[in-house]
Amino acid sequence: MTEPDSNDRSKQPGPPSTPAATAPAVVGSTGGHLLRGSIWMIAVRWAMRLIGLVSTMILARLLAPDDFGLIAMVMLTYGLLETISYAGVDLALMRSGADSRAHYDTAWTVQILQGIFIATCLVIAAPYVASYFNEPRVQEVMYWVVLRPLIDSLQNIGTVAFRKELDFAKEFRFTIYVKALNFFVVIGMALWLRSYWALVYGSIIASIVGVAVSYAMHPYRPRLSLAKIKEIWGFSQWLMISRIGSYLNRKCDEMVVGGYAGTTAMGNYHVANELATLPSSEIVMPIRRAMFPTLTKIADRKEEFTAAVLSGFSSVSALCLFVSFSLLVTAPEVVSVVLGSKWSEAAPLMKWMALFGGFSALVLVLEVPLWVAGKTNISAAQTWLELAIILPATLLAVQSYGAEGAAAARAGVSMLMVPIMMALTARYGSVSFVQLAGALARPLAAAVIMAAVVHSLPLDSVGPALLRLAAKGAVCTVLYPLLLLLLWRLSGRPPGVEATVVKLVRDKLSSRRTV
Repeated sequence: MTEPDSNDRSKQPGPPSTPAATAPAVVGSTGGHLLRGSIWMIAVRWAMRLIGLVSTMILARLLAPDDFGLIAMVMLTYGLLETISYAGVDLALMRSGADSRAHYDTAWTVQILQGIFIATCLVIAAPYVASYFNEPRVQEVMYWVVLRPLIDSLQNIGTVAFRKELDFAKEFRFTIYVKALNFFVVIGMALWLRSYWALVYGSIIASIVGVAVSYAMHPYRPRLSLAKIKEIWGFSQWLMISRIGSYLNRKCDEMVVGGYAGTTAMGNYHVANELATLPSSEIVMPIRRAMFPTLTKIADRKEEFTAAVLSGFSSVSALCLFVSFSLLVTAPEVVSVVLGSKWSEAAPLMKWMALFGGFSALVLVLEVPLWVAGKTNISAAQTWLELAIILPATLLAVQSYGAEGAAAARAGVSMLMVPIMMALTARYGSVSFVQLAGALARPLAAAVIMAAVVHSLPLDSVGPALLRLAAKGAVCTVLYPLLLLLLWRLSGRPPGVEATVVKLVRDKLSSRRTV
């Protein structure tokens, strides 16, 4: 996100007399811009996750699972309202032709209306949410959280131009500035208050800081306007159905756990979910971003398209299943090292959530060929189908087995969705079910064997948790690629991630010999 070029105001729409009176300008883009932009966006994502992980590690030692559970209950409601009211003004502004001051001012006004809507609904919903979770403290916290959407809605809409201009370096700085300031504010509050109020007050202060940074980094000064409301709303309304289904799909199990198992169980469940699924999501998202434009360009070349789909699916399978099953066998050590001893109840939850993270990543990457084929409705239908299965499954599981039952249900449903999504992709994506199954079988078998071997070794008696984690991690890191290569050779060396890696290694060695 970059500032308008002060030396070329004539190209900006709107009155040219003052920089603040114009809408952010859009500069030309090239393939180089897109490549650099991809690198910057991956850097943003990893930097954000790293800061978030460090924040969680510190807060987990300063606060209790009960504190996290309480805030998670409030944020479930907040997130649902945010999803329902999502107007997609940033995406609307990134379309061609949405460059005028009227567009930007209307988007900012819609953003404010969204904030007012969320705040109003939070006030109305507060007593009902507190009653559902049987947690009276939720009501007071929600009344304070009302300030967040009101403050966030005032953020400078001009910062959207950073992405539109493909100035991802400034997007990176803006995002990191806000995240880093948020980190220091919340950690400082936690050191001072040592209670869940640190998360409440810290997030409100961080929102104020975020608004200030947005105006400091971009000179655009928005005004209230609804001149382009029909155009922006006409684009945005179709995003809601998919987003609502996706949000409910991701969060319905937490809603059930919070309502039936209590605040402490909710805290353990939420943090275990975040920690266990983080690695897989950070692997699959950049691959998805790269797959879509690549597949779009070769959609009419069937053999090349099929090879690219299998390559992407094979890569995600190999990486995410390795991470997933490694976390499965190291969950107690990861919880002890990262979160601390008071989070021991999160360890069994994390085992199931690790499986969920790995298999849900496979579903995510299989969505891309469907999008390229124009079958976004099929992808949306799969999301709502998963919701229809996971909701009753979680209700039954949590009543019988508590939070761990809910985690097991979540993992089981994610496994069920993989063959369903493979069948849908095979039907609409020019790739056969057998080919997809072959790409999945080797990584899955290698991961299962690796986990069984690590589980059978007497490593649980090795020294402190950090040493056990290092020992198990070393075995996984060495054993998994060896198993994967062995199974690949036994399968006749078919195309896949193994073939790609072997070729890269051979080419590297060959170039060194030549030198």
